[in-house]
Amino acid sequence: MARVRLAPLTSLTQTRYVLHLSDGKRLVLFRLPTIESPKTKDKPRARNDANGWSYYAMEAECPHAGGPMKDSSIDIEDSAYIVSCPWHAYDFNVETGESSVGIKACTFPVDVRDEEMVVVEYTSEKLGEKVELVKLEAVSEQMKLKKSVNGANGATATNGAGAGGETDTAPIRYLDDNATVCEWCAHILNTSNPEHKIELTAHLFKLFTEREGTDKPMVIGDRSNVDLPDLPPRDGVKDVNRQAVPKPGRGGTQKSRINMLHALANIEQWAIDLAVDICVRFAKFQTNSADALGLPRAFFHDWLKVANDEAKHFSLLRTRLEELGSYFGALPVHHGLWDSASVTAHDLRARISIIALVHEARGLDVNPVTIDKFRKAGDGDSVDTLEIIHNDEITHVTTGHRWLTWICAQEETDPVQVFRGNVQKYFRGPLREPFNAEARLQAGLDRRYYENLSGYEGVQPA
Repeated sequence: MARVRLAPLTSLTQTRYVLHLSDGKRLVLFRLPTIESPKTKDKPRARNDANGWSYYAMEAECPHAGGPMKDSSIDIEDSAYIVSCPWHAYDFNVETGESSVGIKACTFPVDVRDEEMVVVEYTSEKLGEKVELVKLEAVSEQMKLKKSVNGANGATATNGAGAGGETDTAPIRYLDDNATVCEWCAHILNTSNPEHKIELTAHLFKLFTEREGTDKPMVIGDRSNVDLPDLPPRDGVKDVNRQAVPKPGRGGTQKSRINMLHALANIEQWAIDLAVDICVRFAKFQTNSADALGLPRAFFHDWLKVANDEAKHFSLLRTRLEELGSYFGALPVHHGLWDSASVTAHDLRARISIIALVHEARGLDVNPVTIDKFRKAGDGDSVDTLEIIHNDEITHVTTGHRWLTWICAQEETDPVQVFRGNVQKYFRGPLREPFNAEARLQAGLDRRYYENLSGYEGVQPA
């Protein structure tokens, strides 16, 4: 067994890293808060623990179907960390590799006892070969936020929404520690400043995940005492009819690429609201089954994770626009995505079908084409941003598929037929080719879902 030296302990500050090894293999390194329990309090410090953090390493691809474990969700069960693959939700104990579904992931001991260097104990499949670290890749978690005066509750943030990026001196309003998830989601929906919206979204996801597994998890709440807007407000943009939005062009000029990035930033900002709206609007959803079930807490974790990702995407696109000499709000936008949310506001099954499994899945189809246009134009920085977004969006479609499938399993219905029925009722026109069949399949959507499928024509049926 080789001892592969990774990095000084003090240099590792993110939750997860991808380790590229000289034998061609990749691992994921997790850095997670140490779980204190009666079983561990009186024992000597474990060799993978230091300064209140625990370190775990496992294979980078899910042993089920090769899903990216760097994008896995993390939960605590029985005083142990459990990571779930973003593609099909296969779960693994990050220390032992054991799973509730009977397959096992390869895990590797991590040693930080000298408190200077993090070391992974690794056995290569190529016997006798010396293995070294080739690259330590931090997984993108951070948003590109505007600089704040204080950077804390009540901070004053710069708002880049206006022409040329004017400064907005209104403070960010944080809710108190007793606020429910639904109160937070409604607050985000009613926040018009885009910089405040992304900071509040990141704060809510961090708060929710940090309090899970403690004796004070966040209360989910309901929508009875909150005010949900008919249309979430927007600062610094001109909202027009979809046909009035400038055509993006083919990406051959910088102006064309700015148009594309601006249109994508608009989509990502609406996607933040869509993800938090599903949490508050359907907080008290119950299945139509003999023993009606409410939504488990994992549902709220998953959609807050989606919201956090969308906030990250908006921040990356907004930053890229500014690097190209423009800004978000320089062009008119439309709210077509929110129209789809409005017509599915009464039914969680319909909401998931149209937003996650039609609109998000369509993103999987067009993203590679868009990325190729930017690559041919030599815009590598934009390519890097768009690839982050594409990889995250596969997991978002997976989230939609997972929860529609869960509902249908409780109700003993066929998720394919439920999805197709919702498209026929709530989506206008056909689902058009080309389809990114590979990415869709990674997210759980085989061809039965989307081939030869059309929505309604003309006026939407009652």
